[in-house]
Amino acid sequence: MKTAADCLLVFAHAVAPRRALTVSQWADDHRILSGKQASERGRWRTSRNPILREIMDCCSANSRVRDIAIMKSSQVGVTEAMVNVLGYTMDHAPCPAMALLPTLETRDSWKVQKLNPLLQETDVVRAVLGGVRARDAANRQDLIDFPGGVLFLAGGNSPNSYAQKSVRLLMLDDLDRFPEEVGEEGDIITLAEGRTKAFPRATRIYISTPTVKGGLIHRQYERSDQRRYCVPCPHCGEHQPLEWGGPDLPHGMKWTVLPAGEVTSVRYVCRECGAEILEHQKPAMLAGGVWIAAHPERAMRGYHISALYAPIGLGPSWAELVRGWLAAQSNTATLRAWINTNLGEPWEEHGEEIDPLALMNRLEAYPTEGGAAAGRVRSLGIDVQKDRIEVSVWEFGIGEEAWAIDHLIISGDTAGTEPWAELAAEIEAIGPDCGGIDSGYNTDQVLAFAARRPWLFVLKGQEGRGRPLIESDDDRKRRLRKRRKKGFSPFLVSDEAAKALITQRLKLTPGTEGGPRAGYLHFPADEPAFDDEYFAQLTSNRLVERTHRGRLVREWVQTRVRNEAYDCWKYAMAGFRLAKIDPAARARAAARVAAGDTPPPARNTVRRIGRIGGFR
Repeated sequence: MKTAADCLLVFAHAVAPRRALTVSQWADDHRILSGKQASERGRWRTSRNPILREIMDCCSANSRVRDIAIMKSSQVGVTEAMVNVLGYTMDHAPCPAMALLPTLETRDSWKVQKLNPLLQETDVVRAVLGGVRARDAANRQDLIDFPGGVLFLAGGNSPNSYAQKSVRLLMLDDLDRFPEEVGEEGDIITLAEGRTKAFPRATRIYISTPTVKGGLIHRQYERSDQRRYCVPCPHCGEHQPLEWGGPDLPHGMKWTVLPAGEVTSVRYVCRECGAEILEHQKPAMLAGGVWIAAHPERAMRGYHISALYAPIGLGPSWAELVRGWLAAQSNTATLRAWINTNLGEPWEEHGEEIDPLALMNRLEAYPTEGGAAAGRVRSLGIDVQKDRIEVSVWEFGIGEEAWAIDHLIISGDTAGTEPWAELAAEIEAIGPDCGGIDSGYNTDQVLAFAARRPWLFVLKGQEGRGRPLIESDDDRKRRLRKRRKKGFSPFLVSDEAAKALITQRLKLTPGTEGGPRAGYLHFPADEPAFDDEYFAQLTSNRLVERTHRGRLVREWVQTRVRNEAYDCWKYAMAGFRLAKIDPAARARAAARVAAGDTPPPARNTVRRIGRIGGFR
């Protein structure tokens, strides 16, 4: 029989206030990770990824933080941290909540992979939902009902997602994929924030990998206190954020590339003491890190996370990031995606306008006579006009570092034979390895000329955004299958991508101490062809901003009528990529020749099925 003291003890336990938990404490106590959404199954450990602790705890019931912006790289655990917040809300601090994804389709896939494992495999959440009801909750696409609260699951592109809903916790994931406006309802941020007006202590969380500068998540982060995670150097103890750096900065990521192209000796250089930090030292650095705000006076919290902080085994290694960076240098679209998804930084178009006179100030002295330099691939870019043919000669090295050799103008009616005969004679003296020729004018003459030169690719410009510089093999095959008649089918080259690429390349600085620099464009000092008119044509495209239907859009405009120098560079670049000649392999072959090991490789050996693509 229980005594009065026993009864009082039971009563006191029953009426005692619930232990105040932070989100990270709740996750460490209860969260179970499934193989559906995590590379490491089992119990959640915040210590495994300590960078997430403060972010999660900002969302705790006793936190005074109201607005949080998280601008991040992909696959760094932030989405799982937000699932912890939802589990904490259901079990420990029930309230009305809403999770918004960009579309109803992305909501559905996010729910299947991210939320359903929480509902079904974390015991306390399953208990809150009533055991068997957890399966029913997992099958409900738009709403999870639980004691003391409700979780709305919505798509940001649907006006009905916002109607007649009031919540204390609002989470917008993948914000930069949301539409800027929803129908006639207005701005997406204002519309979402309107769902929290009934709750003075509401928490609003904005999460996304950024896209462009001025995008939704970048604007939110710019309004915030802009926190960076500063880790201690193992050598000097100085706290600092991990930054990618660059060839012109003494600190940041550094590496060595072997002659065979292999990346080795990847390390991080401390900005304070200059010591080299290896990746195996990262766990201790993350454990000792602290978030530091650039603007502590601002109420809104902002967190920036890059893949450099990814715990070992839970994200890309430093060596993998370096290999991805090097591979992205040859394509602006790929580089933009790499910066967004790995550095968590918005893409900014470099050099919306380039000063042609500044290019003339960087002319260099290097030989342009004779054949291609050892280890380089000589490519021609040929632009055909009614009364002339213009030709640029470029040599491409490792990482598409390029040297301008000459620019020729051959006058004459291109419907006749004279300029073509002169072009043939010039080509014989130039000795190209590959090249590209435009087929937009006097196409029959272009095809006849290219048919006798297997190394010369017939090209055609393609308008429109979002395309790679050169049409992919798969897209080309699909396009050719749709053709119902025989005829000419050139390789398509994106003018939009070419303008962005050359603008980026012309903004690059040379390698330190004359060393290599991927993508950098060199121009000779002693060639009269490279005058002010040439550089004016090369920089004839300008990126401008304008407002369209309430949104800020960017578009390219041509600032002058003549731009053949740019066109010739575009065709030379396309011809080099289509030829698929490896400058590194050519450099190794030249070294063997110099050593007397093997005979020199034959020139003009580029022969690809469907090179012209028109005679089928």
